[in-house]
Amino acid sequence: MPIVLIRVDDRLIHGQILEGWLPSTRAEELLIANDALAEDELQKMIMESAIPYTISVVIDSVERIASILLNESSSQTRRMVIVDKPIDALRLRKAGVKFDMLNLGNLAEAEYKTCLSRSIAVGEECLNALREILDEGIRINIQSVPFEKAVELHTIREI
Repeated sequence: MPIVLIRVDDRLIHGQILEGWLPSTRAEELLIANDALAEDELQKMIMESAIPYTISVVIDSVERIASILLNESSSQTRRMVIVDKPIDALRLRKAGVKFDMLNLGNLAEAEYKTCLSRSIAVGEECLNALREILDEGIRINIQSVPFEKAVELHTIREI
């Protein structure tokens, strides 16, 4: 299961993913782990239609995506995983999905407590999830697009 990128991005599929991250990571498969979207056939169809035909896409619940990653751990397919909030990245980790780095792209919670960058504003629950992920020794960086310099989360005073 070569995971080439696990990214938190509340917009899930959009231009930065399609034009920046998919080409730069050379991902062959895009896995979207989102419980609400997994139940919304119309939104799934819309999102799937935006993905180039050369990339396979799976949109399913966090639990199901974790299962796919764990059951196909010997696959050599280059995979990018996207969740819309840090708590879902933590859920993947607790389910046994191994990763050593988490990328934060875009996250704007309506009732935010802390602004970590121009594109990351989080509430207490997300902040706690990020702290727990850091405590597990996983690097977290903030980087909207591949050509932008990544900022390591542990260097930000608020965390």
